[in-house]
Amino acid sequence: MALSTIAVAQAQDNPYPIFTVGNLATTMDTMGPNFDAARRALGDEDYAFAKERFIRAREQLAITITFWRQNDRDDAAQWVREAVMGLDDLDNILSAENIDGDAATSRAGQVNRVCASCHAVYRERDPDSGEYRLKPGSVG
Repeated sequence: MALSTIAVAQAQDNPYPIFTVGNLATTMDTMGPNFDAARRALGDEDYAFAKERFIRAREQLAITITFWRQNDRDDAAQWVREAVMGLDDLDNILSAENIDGDAATSRAGQVNRVCASCHAVYRERDPDSGEYRLKPGSVG
């Protein structure tokens, strides 16, 4: 069955799937704990577990670029790219035959600072629940 002309036109007008504020919140709520668990694993020198959690955090973070593109937030999209590249670097470090734990810890800290840059602009902690959310007015 062929796609209708309307469906094709709609797909061309919006090449990215809808990624809502709720999708972003859900993704961040699972990505953050993966990243934190990976950093703790680095401290414990459990590099296999750290690698596994960083890979999962990367998968989750990478899809959020759709949200930032939909909302014309080029700065946030750039931070996502930088963090994803940092997580790719971590994968390479943790895939080496002889893992440099200090290099992995340093790179994880750099990725964390990139995330903090985005959070400083777009996220805030709810004073009642302690959970993070988008700052009011961050997106249209």
